[in-house]
Amino acid sequence: MTHKILELLNDERSVKVLINIDDDGVAHPAVKNSLRSENDNIVYTEFLESSNTNRFLTKALWFDKKVSILLLTHDGRSFKIVAQPTRAIVSGKIFQKYYEEVQSKFKDFDLSTVWVFKPLEITEQTLQKRVDEEKRDRPYFLHLDRLAKGA
Repeated sequence: MTHKILELLNDERSVKVLINIDDDGVAHPAVKNSLRSENDNIVYTEFLESSNTNRFLTKALWFDKKVSILLLTHDGRSFKIVAQPTRAIVSGKIFQKYYEEVQSKFKDFDLSTVWVFKPLEITEQTLQKRVDEEKRDRPYFLHLDRLAKGA
């Protein structure tokens, strides 16, 4: 199941938001369409050397912090993926492969870093799924007026 969900990252219709923590401990969400699944890892290509995302990811890698990825599929399902940055690739054969790919898609873009994340936890956040879980696991959270009506 995990692999199928990660594959949804490769769907161009999906919205992908990478969330890490800034210097003040505040969430830093950013839409990142270059997130994708490869070999049970998540790969993200960062184009800008000076981006906040690149800086915050470097700190996450150095200090063993996690990041979150919000995935919204074209059919309305949403997933939260908790991941661990494991590599920041800035040169070599792997970097060259991604650099050539970026150049073929975006003529005026450079490539700063190829980030590799290990997915640790995937949770479906789709509202109807969460409502069904709450009804099943926490029936005592039902409002009293609904209980009186036999809901």
